[in-house]
Amino acid sequence: MDDIGTCPRLKKLGEDLSSAPNPRNPACLSDSHRGSGVKPNVYLRLASGINYTHNTHMQNKTKQVVAAIGRWLEDRIDRASPGERLPTVRHLMREFGTAQRTVEAALKPFLEDGRLIARPGAGIVVAGMPEEKEPENYAADLLILYRNSDSRLARVTLQEVATRIKSAGFSVLQLGFSSDAQAIDVLERIGRFRACLIQVNFEILTVAFLAALHRQADHIVIDGVSATGIDVDAIGTNWREALSIAFRTFRESGHDKIAFLTSAHHARQIAMARREFHLLGSFLPDPDQRFLIELNALPGSYQIDDIAAAIGRHADDEGRLPFTALIAWGVVEGFILERALAKLGLEAGRDLSVIMLGSTDFQSEHLSRFDVVGNSHDEKLAVFERIIRGRIADRPEEPQTHYLPISYVRHGSVIDLHTD
Repeated sequence: MDDIGTCPRLKKLGEDLSSAPNPRNPACLSDSHRGSGVKPNVYLRLASGINYTHNTHMQNKTKQVVAAIGRWLEDRIDRASPGERLPTVRHLMREFGTAQRTVEAALKPFLEDGRLIARPGAGIVVAGMPEEKEPENYAADLLILYRNSDSRLARVTLQEVATRIKSAGFSVLQLGFSSDAQAIDVLERIGRFRACLIQVNFEILTVAFLAALHRQADHIVIDGVSATGIDVDAIGTNWREALSIAFRTFRESGHDKIAFLTSAHHARQIAMARREFHLLGSFLPDPDQRFLIELNALPGSYQIDDIAAAIGRHADDEGRLPFTALIAWGVVEGFILERALAKLGLEAGRDLSVIMLGSTDFQSEHLSRFDVVGNSHDEKLAVFERIIRGRIADRPEEPQTHYLPISYVRHGSVIDLHTD
């Protein structure tokens, strides 16, 4: 069937109609039109017929392309082995010169009857016959892979996640590693897993490492939000948000000389928090009264003497600090910060206002003496359990970043300068 662009008669009629007076307004018709005996609604019927012809042609063409892709899929499935990966949707769009929705329409019946399977990270694969299907041989339901760390909170988190998953009847294997090369070597020698929880403690995830994880696990869950947008579930805290809450709390308490103790590491979350502090400090009455105190260690690895030395470098000859408030991030044991301040003759809430960024309900972190801004440890565990169990069950939801809610808990370490 010809459309307007290819049929000369329809094309000519379309041009005539485009130059004709408005048929909806008889007053606009010339005398020749009024006397011609052609009624205005004739033009409407003719235009409607052209649109119908064009739309019908497009619908038929789409059906033909869907049918062609369907025949191609039938042939490919007949010749393929179970588990064989098919070309991507984008490839089929280019191959057949059509839109994504057309390819999806062709794939739909094959996905619905189980002849094709859409697997996250693997694309569209050919399924085996029902009688040929056997349970895949997994080494365990969950692999917990963690970079060795001094952080007790990090270890406790993994242990409690493992306990919850095991209590739900799933098998768990835990492996520690000190380098990407070591982890990749181990991964290549063990079996597959339904899901992998990885904890890297702010270290960078390399492309090679992620590729190895994808080869060995159906789904990947990351403790932390340093890596996002890479087909993984990331669970963690937006520490810039926590930093902003702590900074605002100090400003509301009358402090305009504020310091931020943090890591000098280049990990994205840490670097972005440092930039956030610089931005917040630029709004102080005197922007020079912001003090960034950096430690050459990862969060969770700070030592008492290192903290004391880093803070002490800002003191004058009489031991007085140029700031009245301190935000501390990366101190995961409250006694470490407490002793570091004691070395300088300082006590939080008496000589210096202090807010820690961390877990609000992990007592050893804040000692119930330091105000704390961060997430609930119990709530974090609940999110981990929910996401991991869903991935073990192979639920089809798209991987995403799961930010934990943030709250502020007071323990009396902030001095209100308005009352002094």
